[in-house]
Amino acid sequence: MRKIQIILSMAVLVALVGCSNEACVENLEQQNMAIVRKTHADLANGDMEAFKAALAPNYVRHCQAMPPGFQELQGTEKFISFLEEFISAVPGYRDSLSEMIAQGDKVAYISTMTGTQTGPLGELPASGRTFTVVNIIIQRLEDGTIAETWVSWDNMAMLSQLGFMP
Repeated sequence: MRKIQIILSMAVLVALVGCSNEACVENLEQQNMAIVRKTHADLANGDMEAFKAALAPNYVRHCQAMPPGFQELQGTEKFISFLEEFISAVPGYRDSLSEMIAQGDKVAYISTMTGTQTGPLGELPASGRTFTVVNIIIQRLEDGTIAETWVSWDNMAMLSQLGFMP
């Protein structure tokens, strides 16, 4: 009983005093990077439910390299549908993360994705070819969930690797 009282007293003290702003921000940044890493691991392991749970209900994905209608996907369900179509077209794709940094509520990193397109990607038929594409991604987190993503990648390089561009 005494141990519980001490723990509760310490919790109240920390809540009242708080932590230095710099320490709080650094802790938040570390937590946000851990959430991003876990989200990628969940997706790589096929745990779509855990992946969905990591996205904010008002999730938005921005990517100018996509065709019209896909440059801004608003809502978790719309993004999940897009992602499931991609996974169906490129089953067994791999995604590795590197150079991750965080500032405030944002996490930026490089993602190198490889895979073989065995199914259609939108209007593009299955090519049977392998690709490697580097993505630069920034994610904004809100209340422990990913609320917004900006993706930049060389779609021309990927289309060329798949045989759809010279």
